[in-house]
Amino acid sequence: MLLRLLTLPLTAPIAGIRYCLEKVVEVAEKEMWDEEPVREQLILENQAFEEGQIDEATFRVREAELLVRLREIKEHRRELARAEAEEQPGSAVDERRRIVVIELPDEIR
Repeated sequence: MLLRLLTLPLTAPIAGIRYCLEKVVEVAEKEMWDEEPVREQLILENQAFEEGQIDEATFRVREAELLVRLREIKEHRRELARAEAEEQPGSAVDERRRIVVIELPDEIR
């Protein structure tokens, strides 16, 4: 206990810095894998193309880049969900049996 009190002036600031860095990493990862900014950029690019601010070739290149990024984000989320499912006790992932959910738009129902 005495040793802990003596090292507190060193360990407390280090623990605080570590906590701050962990929070920064957490926020950065959340922003990196957020698909909303990518969707917004895709809408803005489409709008700029429709208004004639950019030509079709530029639009196609930017659209392709954004769609690739969206696929990366979705794949990352799938991998996280798969990892979480495997980590949960008693919930073995059975590759032979899968449940597929298909959502239909209201107009089709």
